Amino acid sequence: MRPIFVRLSNLNLERIWVIWAAFAVLWSLFGVVLAQIGEFRPLLVGVATVLAGLGGWFFGRIEGRFRETERREGLWPLVPLLIAAGLLFGWPAEHFPLLGDSAIYPNTAAVLIRTGGLSDTYRPFTGLTLAQKQLFYVSSDQQIPGLTIRSYKGLLYGAYYVMDPERDQVVSSRQPVPIVWMGALGMIGGPLGMLYATPLLGVTSLAALYFMGKHVFGRREGALAALWLLLSFPQLHFSRAPYAEVFGQFFVLAGLYGLTRFLQTGWTGYGGLGIMAWGLAFAARLEMILALPILVFFLVCAVRRYGGRSLVRLGPALMLALAFAVWSLNRPYAGATLELIWAGVLHPLWQKANKPAVWIGVLSAGLLAAVGLGWALRKGLSGRFRQSLRWGGTGLIVGGVIYGMLVRPWIEGFGSVPTHAELLPIASLYISPFLFGSAAVGAIRVLRQREARPERWVVINALILFSLVFFWKYTTARVYPVALRRLVPEVLPLLALIGAWGLSWPRDRWKWVGRSVAGLICIWLMGISGPYWIEVEGQGAWKFIEKMVSQIPQDAVILFEPLDDNSIVGWFAAPLWSFYDLNSLLLNNNFDKNELENLIKSRQVLGQHVYMLTQGDSCPKAPWLFESDTAGELWWTSSIIGQSIGFPPIIWRFKFHFLVCSIKK
Repeated sequence: MRPIFVRLSNLNLERIWVIWAAFAVLWSLFGVVLAQIGEFRPLLVGVATVLAGLGGWFFGRIEGRFRETERREGLWPLVPLLIAAGLLFGWPAEHFPLLGDSAIYPNTAAVLIRTGGLSDTYRPFTGLTLAQKQLFYVSSDQQIPGLTIRSYKGLLYGAYYVMDPERDQVVSSRQPVPIVWMGALGMIGGPLGMLYATPLLGVTSLAALYFMGKHVFGRREGALAALWLLLSFPQLHFSRAPYAEVFGQFFVLAGLYGLTRFLQTGWTGYGGLGIMAWGLAFAARLEMILALPILVFFLVCAVRRYGGRSLVRLGPALMLALAFAVWSLNRPYAGATLELIWAGVLHPLWQKANKPAVWIGVLSAGLLAAVGLGWALRKGLSGRFRQSLRWGGTGLIVGGVIYGMLVRPWIEGFGSVPTHAELLPIASLYISPFLFGSAAVGAIRVLRQREARPERWVVINALILFSLVFFWKYTTARVYPVALRRLVPEVLPLLALIGAWGLSWPRDRWKWVGRSVAGLICIWLMGISGPYWIEVEGQGAWKFIEKMVSQIPQDAVILFEPLDDNSIVGWFAAPLWSFYDLNSLLLNNNFDKNELENLIKSRQVLGQHVYMLTQGDSCPKAPWLFESDTAGELWWTSSIIGQSIGFPPIIWRFKFHFLVCSIKK
């Protein structure tokens, strides 16, 4: 028998990756459909898993015919990278308490497991008057000063949308793909099991980047980009915390793999894989709508290379992806996002440029650009004009990096007042300014190549588009590391890949320059992420929730005092309802004391115990709250990565004291 190592080295790793990518696409489609129709049940999820597995295997068998002449990968370098990623990412953050957006996904996944769908009747509201219900959710006209959100009626726990207060209807407040993945793993491994969805997708994203990079730029470039991504702090943090960004990253990179391979081989299966993966990336993150121009550019390149028939061949996948994206869209979430964008960005621009001449000029420029692009791709350009474009593009790339890193922060007074100009300089601290410089060199190298490679232009254009959007303006809170989340799906991996391509430019005796810069970037990345390798956020949070539940009767009414600078016990209100379906109610700030008193009396008349959880040394003795006695006490000792403008991120270690207060008549 041959040694086991020899057998493993003969594995076709790319075929395994393709099978996994096809499986992930198919399973996500099935999972979202089941969740949308309210039938996300263990039996049907199991059937969907089997069908997706068979579909992925069948796809891999057909795809292998297009790589029969390619050299097998062997175990190096991908397998060591994936093992290292598993060891680093495999300590997921226990974000069950609602300490931020990340906790929304596991809480919603718990509701999905309980109910089979993404909406539910909020049982704690049963029997309450409308005024009493308003004690516990933030109405849409009070959520943001000066703006009334019309897409929903209120926000519950900061995690669910209240759609109909009279009928107690609440729905998910996020896109469905991350939720169904966490729901499926939660069915297998319980609440802690669902947290492994992000590490799983974070690890396989490295394989996606490697294989896509290998075919577009080269094997060494793909490996170096995957190594940088592995070592970066944003990848570490968001592969552990249950955000949606790593799901978006996986499907974005899987989509780029499919689209670029289609341009290289012409096989429709690759194009279908890429288009459907991008449809699922949109079902994970709304920001993926920004990729539409890249998809159009891909279609133009496909027509140029394979003729008009390529549109016919890709048409079914395009229609299916579009239909799925529209049907699976979380309409309240998308509507609220659009309202915020209109109020914060589009409406001010409209007021400044509300002149017919401006819009006519913009539309004319866009039309001319489209016609020019089509003419250029169809007819080619003269040598002199092409050389002018190369030098002009080089100047734009160099000038853009210098402007973003130095000029714009200086103009806007970076360091003295909060400004969007700080985005690029602060991001460079996390992922190294050398990486930005290398990526600029890589983009220039693509621009100056004599032979046009459309697959490289697809990647370059994707990086430029998403970088322009996410480095221009904050689209999250102005705190770190959460402000880095928009960079994770597209910008960070593509920046690493094109940076690796830039460092492979020096030849012969100058190779040491590229290798030295690559090593310096690795050292920088490890210097930032290294201190967090052994930190597990929220460790013990689930055991603490179980202990909290054990001290409260199942049929009791559980009130949580309002969240403020001195109390965070309200973070635990959401998981008590999401996972256990308890009557868990989080009081708003500035609540109506008379309505609360009436609610307590009505519950006690029905024979229900009423408890209040508070953070402090003693239970409140307010006359309007009756007399309350201590029924139990809890200590939560853990740590999380704090959100602040400071660099590097702080590790917040704490020990909180909570009291369970029994309210008497």
